[in-house]
Formats: sequence, C-alpha cells, structure tokens
Amino acid sequence: MKNILSILLIVIVYSGFAQTSNKKRVLIIPASQFEFVTEFDLQLIAKLNETTASKVFLTYEKALLNSFESYNDENFEFVPVDALGLKPYKRLIKYEYGKFDKKHYNGVNLKNFSEADFTKLLDHYDADFVVFITWYDIQKEGFTRKGKHLKRASYAGHYIDFAIYNLFKQQIAGVARAKADVATEPNDLEVSFKFLRIKEVELGYVNFINKVVDQINKPIEQ
Repeated sequence: MKNILSILLIVIVYSGFAQTSNKKRVLIIPASQFEFVTEFDLQLIAKLNETTASKVFLTYEKALLNSFESYNDENFEFVPVDALGLKPYKRLIKYEYGKFDKKHYNGVNLKNFSEADFTKLLDHYDADFVVFITWYDIQKEGFTRKGKHLKRASYAGHYIDFAIYNLFKQQIAGVARAKADVATEPNDLEVSFKFLRIKEVELGYVNFINKVVDQINKPIEQ
C-alpha cells in the first residue's frame, strides 16, 4: 500500500510539472514613466493610495506587473521583466505612434533591437512572446448612479496600449485603449475612491490581462 501511494505521489508531481512546463512563457515589459499620463491630480491619486505623488507611476506599474505574475492560465505563464533585467535593452526600445492591422495605437519601435539581442533576451527568460506596455492613460469619466436620486459620479477610466511580439521578433498584435475595467457597477465606497485606488484597479487589471491573452491566442487559433 505504501509503495502504491508513493507511485501515485510521483505521478501527480510529474503531471503537475509537465502541465507547468508546457505553458508558453510571456515576458511583460512595462512602459516608462514618460508613457504614463493622467487627467487626475497626482496628489489626489497619491492620497487615495497612501503614497507620494512622485511614486504614483511606480505604484500602478508594480500592481500591474504583480497582476500579470499572479494571473492563472492553463496555457500561459507571465514573467515581468524587472528594471535590472531590462537595463541592457532599455536603450533599444523606442516608443512612438504606430499602426497595426490598419489601426493606430501607441506602439514600440524595435529597429535598433537586433535579432541577436532580441533572441538573447528571450533565451534568458526561456520566453515565447514579449508584451510591451506602450501607453497608460487615466482619463476622467463618469456615470449616473442608480437609485432614488440620480447622481452623476466622477470615475477613472484606465486605458492601456500594448504590442505583442513572438520569439521570431514578428509583431502579432498592436492594441489601443484596452480598458482595465470591471463588469459590476461600483458601490458607494468604491465610487469614493474614483477607481484610482490600487485595491479596485487590480480587479480591472485582470480583465485587461484577459484581453492580452485573447490577442496572444489569435495566431494560435489560426
């Protein structure tokens, strides 16, 4: 009986390892602070997140990368590239207005990113795809609160542009204004934070990542 349990344990462990190893690894490269804009006052955002105005960008960046890292998918494993890992390649990445599939978006120019350097980056992380976050725009929006008295509530819309490349440095997606949103109407407490507090925004990041996954899956399904 003991031997049977041991064999079962080995099979389960091996099966779990096999499932993990079959996942496609996707690098996530965040935009720089120059690609982050907001219509809301930085002091307000800082106050709602108990930080300082100078750290607002880093606060959102960290939350977005953590959301990618903790995202569960049977086909993909997301690997955020930290500042140290990106340092040798940062100068090779140029953000600019671009066009993909006849649609305009804030894109990335990799002309200075040689095939050798690109392969070196992906090999280092054993990656199959790279997602570049190319723009992060927080816009002022609003909606009418339902109830006895209709009331217009101020709210934030988080819009993110991104580009996806495969391991052959071929671009497979370029998307503008993918919204990090939630399906349910916010309650009074959530409205008071204007969808600027990380706790709420992280819920929207999950939906945004779903949109990234949909784009990666497109060439796989064709």
